[in-house]
Parts: sequence; structure tokens; C-alpha cells
Amino acid sequence: MKKRTLMPALLLAMMIAADPGHGAIRDAGEYLKKNVVTRKLKNGITVILLNRGYAPVLAFEISFRVGSVDESYRTIGAAHLLEHMLFKGTETIGTKDWGRERPLQARMEAVGETIDRLKLTDPANTRLPALEAELKRLQKEQADLVVSTPYDAIYAENGGVGFNASTSKDKTGYYIELPSSRLEMWAKMESERLISPVLREFYLERNNVLQERLMHYDSIGTGLIYEKFMATALMAHPYRHPIIGWRSNIPFLSIEDVRKFYRDNYVPSRMTITVVGMQDTEKTFAVIEKYFGVLDERPDPAPVAIGEPKQTGERRFSMNFEANPYLMIGWHKPAFPSRDDLTCEVIAEMLTGGKSSRLYRALVLEKKIASSISAWNGAPGSRYDNLFVLFAAPRPPHTPQELERAIHDEMSRFFVDVSEAELQKVINGIESAMVFDLETNKGIAHLLSYYQTLYGNWKYAADYLAMIKKVSMVDVKGMKDKYFTESNRTVGMLLDSRAAGGKK
Repeated sequence: MKKRTLMPALLLAMMIAADPGHGAIRDAGEYLKKNVVTRKLKNGITVILLNRGYAPVLAFEISFRVGSVDESYRTIGAAHLLEHMLFKGTETIGTKDWGRERPLQARMEAVGETIDRLKLTDPANTRLPALEAELKRLQKEQADLVVSTPYDAIYAENGGVGFNASTSKDKTGYYIELPSSRLEMWAKMESERLISPVLREFYLERNNVLQERLMHYDSIGTGLIYEKFMATALMAHPYRHPIIGWRSNIPFLSIEDVRKFYRDNYVPSRMTITVVGMQDTEKTFAVIEKYFGVLDERPDPAPVAIGEPKQTGERRFSMNFEANPYLMIGWHKPAFPSRDDLTCEVIAEMLTGGKSSRLYRALVLEKKIASSISAWNGAPGSRYDNLFVLFAAPRPPHTPQELERAIHDEMSRFFVDVSEAELQKVINGIESAMVFDLETNKGIAHLLSYYQTLYGNWKYAADYLAMIKKVSMVDVKGMKDKYFTESNRTVGMLLDSRAAGGKK
């Protein structure tokens, strides 16, 4: 697992194959700097445009510098649930008759909020059965007026592919690829769902999210240990909370709180629109300005104020579950664009980047203590200081304890005898590896959007390889005593409860 697999220098070969006049292209970073057009609307929205390719197809990405890190204890899971809700439509999309649906929606919200409040404060209240019955009746009436998955159908009819969205710790993004001729239709559709979203079917969708958590998180051992690991390694910072929310709080996410989260955080100053593909960038900008320029400018929410206190001693835990054993080891470190973060990115490649990497070769191929091992530099998010984490699965009959000792031995050896040749090999590999997503308009749009949304400057993408090349042996060896220490370490073990009663 890695934070950044989008390496901008690798764009060169793909862009050469796709762009007119490619014979003059010598450097991918310079190509981006010369050809990417960046504008800012009066309300604060950043617009990034790149004309490339021969086919009249455009990749669109709307991203917000809003993720689960921006939630409070009251709203954990709101960013993810809100992403779901923005697919439900507006007063004109997703409904057969808004005039009839509107009073049902208002009444459902009133009843639903009352039910939640009573369940929290007075679960034995005799009014609850009647209120729950009323909510079900209202939901049934609304179902007759709702058009299911309205955007999917409209975009499919217009040649759209890849219509989707995602929520992370740091950002939320909405994606679609369409024929260039559908630019204005896209702008109208997307601006309207941001201007006047209707959070219809809220309680049904909230329950769907709870079921998603039960099926895909609570029943998977690696998901459980990851969740507990982050909550152990991070004591104060909101990166400790799961994106989907905790099982105990999802059933009580308030529709009014989710709506307020939208109003407070989905603001133009935190919004980036990226369009990549064959286009007249001036015309594209004019269309975007026409439709998105009407969004109201609102105050930029304050950044996360609480920082993670310095760790002063090893933290460790073990948990029992009916699953194969697993091990996680992590260390606190700074976030990009810190030089130390870039150094840790190189170390991650040296340790687990392929079959010839240090840990994979020693523990998987030679000693056969592990069946898998990987590193994620930048877990679980990239806007704030984060973690360097190793994930490893012991190969039976070896235990997580044996694997942990072997990892520490190999790590100590690495920082002593790592060579200049290893460093250069990794840097060359980063430069030459094929990242297939970047063959596409969508991949490049995501690359530009990622750096602009998280760090406020897409040009980091163009400069990434140059920054990596500055990492030195002194930098690499200096990380051992700076971050990779016992007192800065968190260790989590998943033990198979089916074996020896789950005992250590």
C-alpha cells in the first residue's frame, strides 16, 4: 500500500503517444507547465484545463478539499454519507413530482430526527413504535415518486462512462468521462446538484451505509486491525476515525448535521474542477464560469486545529478474530511536501517495492517467514502529518511475533548497509515504471486534481520526480534515529482466534 502511485514524470511516454506535436516534448513536467491552463472563478473555484489527444472525449473531476478529517465527533461518517446523498438528485432530477414529494420529505426529516433523539435519550419511549411506523409509511409513499439512480441513466444515454465518486480522509471527488459535445450538459447537471441538492431517502441510505460497514469492515480481520491500528497510533488527530464512521454512530447521523456539513465544507474556495481531453480551453472555461460561477461564495472553514502529540513510547495491541494472522507496524512522520516525506517514499520502495526489495526478498523469498509484505508511506491521509506503515502476513507455521522480530532485524540492517546503488535503482525505477492510469485523460485529471486539492498547487505533480531525485543517502540513513525508533512505533497484531483459543 502506498500513498502516491501517481508519479508525474511517467506521463511523458503516454502524452507523447497522445498529443499532436509530440516530437517537441522532452520533459513531462515542462509539458504540463506549458500546457495546463489554470483559472480561478470570482467565487473562489479553481479550474484546471488541459487540451490533449485526438478523440473528442473529456475527463471531468470535481474535487473538494473535504474528507473525514474535517468531521467532528458529532459528524463522524458525514463526508462519506454525504457523497452518497449527492447522487439522489435535486428538485428536478430524481423525482417524478417534487410538489408532492416536498411535504413528504419535510415530514420524514422531522419524524426521523425525533426517532433518533428518542432512541438516544429515551429508548423505552412509548411513542417510538408509532413514529417508526409513520416513517416507513412516508418512505413507501416517497418511493412511488423517486427516480432511482437518476444521474446514471442520464449520463449513460449521453455516452458517459466511469461515473463515480470517492471519499478519503482528505478529499471528496466526483468523476465522469463524456463526449466533448456534452460539456454544457455536464456543467448544468453538476452545478445544479451542488446548488440545490435534495437529501432524499436519507434514512434508507444511512442504513445501507451501516450494512456496508457490517459486511465489508466488521467481518474482515484486516479491516478491523487497520481500524484499531489507526485509533491506537493516533490518539488526538481526526485521522484516527474511519471514513465510513463507527458502527455506534452511523445509525444516529443527523440529516441536519449532514446538511450543515455540506453547507460549511462544500465551499467554492475548497473546490477544484479539472477537465482533460480534446477541447478549446477558452470555451470550456466560459461554460464552467456560466454554470459554476453562480455558486455562492462562502467562508472557508478553519483547518483542523488539533495536532497529534509527540509519541513518547511504543504502543502495541493484539486482537483476536477468526482470520489469518496479520501484523502492522507504523511510525509517525511529516506529510508531503516535506523532504522527509519524500525520503520515506524512497525507503518504502527500497523495503517493499517489488521482489528484489529488501524486506520482500529477505522475508518472503529467502526466509519464507512472510507470505506478503508491503509499505504505505502517508497513511492514512496526506494533508496532515501521518504514518509510515508496514503490513505483513506471516507464513504458517510462523507467528506474527516471529515476523515482527525479523522485520526489526532487517530494518536495522537496512539503515546500516543501504547502498548508493540501491538508492539509484529505486529512483530509476520510479522514473521508468509504467503507471497505466496515466495513459488516460482520467488518470491525468486525477493527478492534477489531487495535488491542487490537497496541496494548493498542481505543479507539485510536474516537480515530483525532480524532488525525488534530490533524496540522498544522508537523508535515507538519517530517518532511522529521526522517525524509525521504538518510542515512535505502534505495533498491532491480529491473532487467529480459531488457533489455540487466540492466545498470544
